[in-house]
Amino acid sequence: MSSKEITSHLKSFPTKQSQVLLKVRGEISNLLPGAQEEIKYGIPTWTIQGIGVIGIDGFRKHNSIFPYGGDLGAPLKAALSNFESTKGSIHFDLDRVFPKALLKKIVSRKIEIINESFPNSKGKVLEFYGNGFLKAQGAMKVGQLHGYWEWYRKDGTIMRSGNFKNGQNVGEWITFDSNGKVYKVTQR
Repeated sequence: MSSKEITSHLKSFPTKQSQVLLKVRGEISNLLPGAQEEIKYGIPTWTIQGIGVIGIDGFRKHNSIFPYGGDLGAPLKAALSNFESTKGSIHFDLDRVFPKALLKKIVSRKIEIINESFPNSKGKVLEFYGNGFLKAQGAMKVGQLHGYWEWYRKDGTIMRSGNFKNGQNVGEWITFDSNGKVYKVTQR
């Protein structure tokens, strides 16, 4: 579903509820400029590299936030104690915007959880900045950096790339300027 279709979906609710959902959508988009907005499980969702971070939707008696991936931890559990919730959703009033500070904490914790999930079983590593932009990607082999790696700036532009073999820099390494153009090439 495109951004336009998501807007249309959120505007399909009664006026006040729609305004609340659109406001929360804007706040999430501001917190995650590096994320893509798409539909997952029928819900407007922000993803990074295909991984669900957070979703929102409206229902007849409440609005919900969906922090994909389960437990947000004890500190957030206490902060969320005033909200009705299920295993996968946090409910908030139809006519009241979800607190921005709490939304920011949820998004930050979700990025931490995603970062902690790597390396995956195939050794793939993805690490993200708090704004949803990719920070680094590569692979691990026996606990060491291995193969091709890339690092990015907080605005999403590539900063450096190169190869590792068993944790050691090898071959060509490229440093990029802030516009993503090659600045320097070195051999290791």
